[in-house]
Amino acid sequence: ERKNDNDDGDGGSSDDAQTQDLKNFVDSNVAINILTSTASKVNSEFQHHVKTVMSSHGSFKAAPMKKVERSVSKCENDYANESFPKAAKLLDVVRCSVTFNTVEQLMSGYSAFLKHIESNPSIIELARVKNGFHNDDAYGGYRDIKVNVVYKSQNPEHRNL
Repeated sequence: ERKNDNDDGDGGSSDDAQTQDLKNFVDSNVAINILTSTASKVNSEFQHHVKTVMSSHGSFKAAPMKKVERSVSKCENDYANESFPKAAKLLDVVRCSVTFNTVEQLMSGYSAFLKHIESNPSIIELARVKNGFHNDDAYGGYRDIKVNVVYKSQNPEHRNL
């Protein structure tokens, strides 16, 4: 009987472990670095776009891009049980915030942003909404709504990013 060089003796194949190691390497190195590089190319355009749409509703503030180290950590911890590529779950590499003084302003701004998304599918599409107002244990009474979007650059040099 000939033994397979990849047989680890437990009936499984070490190819599975090697494949998983390769997927982990791609997720935590290649995919995240490509994602971060792409994000840096469209960041200023995205910030300008959202600021233009939201400034009349609340106080807009550009935020720093998510760091590579934090992205790797999220993939390894928050998305550990997700399928490959885990980096595809990172929806907030490019970030900003809009703050509102009243719930009415928040609702008006949120509604206006959703209408903008619906009427501009070639530029922006809704990916996910996380409603922190449903969290009764919010630290210090802080509440937010996180709206994750997929932004499609209008710059011809970035069209395929």
